[in-house]
Amino acid sequence: MNNLCEELQDSVLENVTGGVNIGDTVTIRDNRIDYCPRCGRLLMNYQATITGVRGVLDGNTLYWVTRKCCGYKSSVIETAIVK
Repeated sequence: MNNLCEELQDSVLENVTGGVNIGDTVTIRDNRIDYCPRCGRLLMNYQATITGVRGVLDGNTLYWVTRKCCGYKSSVIETAIVK
């Protein structure tokens, strides 16, 4: 009998469970209007590319992101990311 279950590597498992990786373009969901300090646009739900991991806060991962509006770099918490 063949074993149909295969062990997944962590990077693959993150994609299956909805995780994000560096280089992914995601939507940042915010419950308020945010002002981009670089280009002056008002943003609520905006596109950004994940560029790195900043750390962990209260069990949630913080990511470095680059906003699509003008390339401004900021950080967001994983609960604000919609893939």
